[in-house]
Amino acid sequence: MKASPSGFGRAPARSGFWQFIFLHEAMLTLFTFFGNTARICWSRQHEPKIHAMTTATGETKSLLPPARQVITRVGALAVRDTGQTGPEGQTIVLWPSILADYRIYRHPIEVWRGRHRIVAIDGPGHGESGRSPGAISMHDCGQALGEVLDELAISEPVAVVGTSWGGLVAGEFALAQPKRILGLVMLNTPIIKSPNSPSLSDRFVVWGARWIHASAAYRNGVAKAFFLPTTIARGGVAQEDFHHHLRQADGAALAQAVRSVLIDRESLADRMKGIKAPTLFVAGRQDAMYPVDALQRAASALPNGHFEALDTAHISVVDDPLSVTALIDDFLRRQIESSRERSA
Repeated sequence: MKASPSGFGRAPARSGFWQFIFLHEAMLTLFTFFGNTARICWSRQHEPKIHAMTTATGETKSLLPPARQVITRVGALAVRDTGQTGPEGQTIVLWPSILADYRIYRHPIEVWRGRHRIVAIDGPGHGESGRSPGAISMHDCGQALGEVLDELAISEPVAVVGTSWGGLVAGEFALAQPKRILGLVMLNTPIIKSPNSPSLSDRFVVWGARWIHASAAYRNGVAKAFFLPTTIARGGVAQEDFHHHLRQADGAALAQAVRSVLIDRESLADRMKGIKAPTLFVAGRQDAMYPVDALQRAASALPNGHFEALDTAHISVVDDPLSVTALIDDFLRRQIESSRERSA
């Protein structure tokens, strides 16, 4: 596996980061939760579901076409598809992190729209997707991704881009259906799993997803774990998307998916060597949950991998969308050129 010459920064040694963030926020939550229950319920019922962007002139346009529901083994998934593109375009499949929807890819979608066919999938319990029928594995999610491609009649190899949970799904898909992969992009993917899992904080995140996901305390706690302080302070549409998604979520459906990823998932680290597809693995130097050096060691098993470290926290595509999009564009260009050479 090749590594970026830009170097690998060591993530801050902040043991129990989830504990620190969420126990701090939980104190506020426990004092305010019951008093705010009516307000939260009203907000979930009356706040409109906005999946659009506002231009500089104040006009609103859709980020992607409306979602269609595709029935899979993990439930009904909300799938947005831009449809066929020209001969130079590729099909790019997007799967986001837990506690977020497809809009974390807002910047690359805006860059790729019209150039590539974009298929954006929200995982079960997230966005407009339905609740999974029961406990799910990452292998199940990878198979569901293939079922979405079948439903859309996409038979050519695709590029799969996944963040955190999405990276695990992408890896499982590549292992199970390698001939359908043009290239794999694993962003901030927790391929390692602590032998002490689940931690108290993991359990709190799952509990909070069920009962207090709409509260400011919970949303802010997740944001502090996911994004750089500068990203949070900057605000803007990406942060609005993130908070809006959690306010609108179905707590029972959300928590079921979060538990499957945080607590019940199987480790991918010892199977990375089986992923033969060209793979770009991106990690955040400031990701306190999954230190960059540990991810680099685990990802080094990729036979055809390239590792990049960025000065971001856990959701690099939001912290540094320009760099992430440029890395993916360069990676895809090289895979497309290589594919054409093999076909010549």
